[in-house]
Amino acid sequence: MDRTVSAADFDSINAVISRLRIFGGVTDGQRETLFRKLELRALETGAAVFRKGDEPSGIYIVKSGRIDLQITENSVVIHKHSLNVGECFGEASFISMHAHTSTAIAAEAGEIIVLSRRALIELKHEDLGLFALLIMNLARELARRLYLTDQMLLDVTARQSPTR
Repeated sequence: MDRTVSAADFDSINAVISRLRIFGGVTDGQRETLFRKLELRALETGAAVFRKGDEPSGIYIVKSGRIDLQITENSVVIHKHSLNVGECFGEASFISMHAHTSTAIAAEAGEIIVLSRRALIELKHEDLGLFALLIMNLARELARRLYLTDQMLLDVTARQSPTR
């Protein structure tokens, strides 16, 4: 169950989000605006944040615990990545407006910070500059990840190719 972030949560959440690239260039005032839009969700071990095929409803940040991203097809489950405190996930599906291609499961009990679709739309109407900055930062982060994925694909292909 999501809960609204309280003033008592500010320091612990600020310590996490201030390190994230997606919040780069955000002023103190903008950070306070964002803070009012965030929600917290407690997760027990094994709880799903989302499943493959679910429609994206937000951007998630690990506040405590650990989240495992899994790719599933039929009965095959492949561990894609473990997300630790301060890591962001769900943004690719959120930005592309396509269903999630992976499943996010709480590997450890903890909390996630949620920036919901509703909150982002509100932000668009309240502070277009902050909204644009967040979208630009998200695009940069996704471009970095695409570059790293390309490099991994090239490495795997090079290892599988016979030497000439």
